[in-house]
Amino acid sequence: MNSAEPVESPELPTSENASESKGNRPDASQLEDRVPEWARLGRQTVLWTVILGILWMFLSYQPLWHTDLWGHLFYGKLIVEQRAIPETEPVLPLAGGVPFRDTAWLSQVLAYGFYSWKGVTAMRFLFALLLMTCVLALLIRFRERTDSAGLCLLGLAIFMCVAWKSLAIIRPQLAGLACYVVLLSLVSARQWTRWIWVIVPLLFVAWANLHGSFPMGIGLLGLLLLGRAGDVWLRTGSFARACQDARARQLLLLTELALIAVLINPYGLGIFAAIQSISRDPNLRQLVEWEPVTLRMAHGMGFAVATLLLMSVYRLSPRRVSLAEPLLLWGMGLVSLWSVRMMVWWSPLAAWFFVLHASSIFAQRQRRHRRNIAEIETDNEPELLPGRSGLNTVLTIGLIWIFFSYTPFGATLLHGYPREDAEFTRLFKRNVSRHTPVDLATYLGKHPPQGLVLNTYEWGDYLLWAGPPGIQLYTNSHAHLLPQEIWDDYFVMTQGGAGWEDKLARYGINTIIADYHYRGRLIEVLKQNAEWQLDYDDSLGAIFLRKEPYPNY
Repeated sequence: MNSAEPVESPELPTSENASESKGNRPDASQLEDRVPEWARLGRQTVLWTVILGILWMFLSYQPLWHTDLWGHLFYGKLIVEQRAIPETEPVLPLAGGVPFRDTAWLSQVLAYGFYSWKGVTAMRFLFALLLMTCVLALLIRFRERTDSAGLCLLGLAIFMCVAWKSLAIIRPQLAGLACYVVLLSLVSARQWTRWIWVIVPLLFVAWANLHGSFPMGIGLLGLLLLGRAGDVWLRTGSFARACQDARARQLLLLTELALIAVLINPYGLGIFAAIQSISRDPNLRQLVEWEPVTLRMAHGMGFAVATLLLMSVYRLSPRRVSLAEPLLLWGMGLVSLWSVRMMVWWSPLAAWFFVLHASSIFAQRQRRHRRNIAEIETDNEPELLPGRSGLNTVLTIGLIWIFFSYTPFGATLLHGYPREDAEFTRLFKRNVSRHTPVDLATYLGKHPPQGLVLNTYEWGDYLLWAGPPGIQLYTNSHAHLLPQEIWDDYFVMTQGGAGWEDKLARYGINTIIADYHYRGRLIEVLKQNAEWQLDYDDSLGAIFLRKEPYPNY
């Protein structure tokens, strides 16, 4: 038997060879960062990208509310098809011939363009984009005043939480709010750039056509002007010096430019009368969002908490309080208490002044922290503050792409928008609120009602958009265009008040559409009424038809 030949064992590296092999390997710490210096970002940028990305996804997944949006989309479609803004109310029979001043025509046209492009997911994107514009505009100003991420987040929380009930509804007011917050951010900067004289007038040109809330921006500039001039007057005792103050004169010129810019709209100077007419219309006072604020409302509780926080920081702040601050906080605050819908104009002011004074409270601790860091750096020890690097830039770009692509709109861009009816309906239902009467509107499309339809106010806009062409609704969100008597009759009929049947006969109503959430009592009354029959019913609402319809309707 042959003996096996000895196998040579592999040569083990000696310590000298090992060190030589290790020295030939590239050291990651010595790799050259080829990203240009101007494009390198810090770790804080990566952190803020994560925070804002999470907020972006949260906003992008908010369902589209069942009011307002759909009516504005319908009017946008009408303007695009007719290539003109209607001069009288075009869709409500009971408001026929009433002058129609569409102060949000540009918002409606842009929203309809987005919807025509990528459907409901584009509406979600537009909603998130408008609110993120507000968040970024505030955050830029917060970061100018403080390095504290906690204070910045608390300021953003005040802005979002105080008026969230109003912010959650996508409508032209959000475009106006974005303009308002951008204006606040621009005029609150430590140093004004020359671009402000171009940006602000252009902002007001757009604002006057996007939404009729631009007087809030003019009011903001006016109160800042009064506050600045008042500060100089109180400090110097000279009215002449107040008039000659450089910043006061700049604010006066900016206000004048804004007043000129807003005249670039389809109605010219008449837009102010149109806005005043809408805001004073008595019909709106019967809607919840136009009621005064109370502590029982979410708006009221948020207002109270924010007010307590402001009182605390003002009590402790070493910073001098400018006259403009109480003028703005009290002025906008009283307007907000007068009407729930006005709360959105107070919330960014509360957030900004809270951060401004809270940062002053913690300034001493921040300065001590900076001195400690300076001492460490003078000892030539490794830098503790995060440096700027190309890796952070790559991480930031990657995170932005991930947060965008995992939203409904991002998925639509990547995978396309469905065109088949079944898939389209499933996607549509996933993107709208659960109170949207999708199935009810589909049924109406197959069984168009004849004559005037008494409908739930909250569903009027969606039925106008998704219902059968030419449907004659009693009302939609343009309640201010209805004569007051007709609007009062609406509440009598939908609440089953005294003489409700006579009023139904007066208007020749053969079809009633009611929701269970607000008009459950009316539905039960109609089910037991011998003159009406149930034609359609689901978990959201019901359709009733008169058994013996009135002729000639």
